[in-house]
Parts: sequence; structure tokens; C-alpha cells
Amino acid sequence: MIKFLLDYSSGMPIYRQIIDQIRFGIASGQLKLGEQLPTVRALAVELKVNLNTVSKAYKELEIKNILETDRNPVWRKHTGRSWERS
Repeated sequence: MIKFLLDYSSGMPIYRQIIDQIRFGIASGQLKLGEQLPTVRALAVELKVNLNTVSKAYKELEIKNILETDRNPVWRKHTGRSWERS
């Protein structure tokens, strides 16, 4: 599982840092095939950020076909180029 590290003093928006870390995790192999990402709520609690921040990051990745979302339950799963429900 990827370990998210945020730099609040970088000037880069937090949602953008989350996006970049997920993309890097996929590219570097830190996020393995079939590995789940945390739910929006779980990641927001872990990072101590607003739910909307994580939601915005996930939605942008979904628009770019990097994540696929299942709304019930809400989670993401990596299967190569995208994330999907198993």
C-alpha cells in the first residue's frame, strides 16, 4: 500500500499531491495489481484533510481513466491501467 506524504508548505494543492502520489505509486509498482485504495473518508481521516480534497483527487483520476469508482461500497482497485471492482 502506498504511504501518502503531504508537504503543506510546498504551495502545491493537497489534492494535486494526492493525485501525483497515486500516479507515481502506479508507475513505480508501489500500488500492485488488485490493491485497493483507501475510501475517500479513510484517506481524509488519515491525512487530516477535508473529504472534498480527497474526493477531488479521486474524481480527477477517474476522469483521466486512472481510477474506476464503485459507489456501493465506495472503493477503488488497481487492475493495470485503471482501478475497478473485483
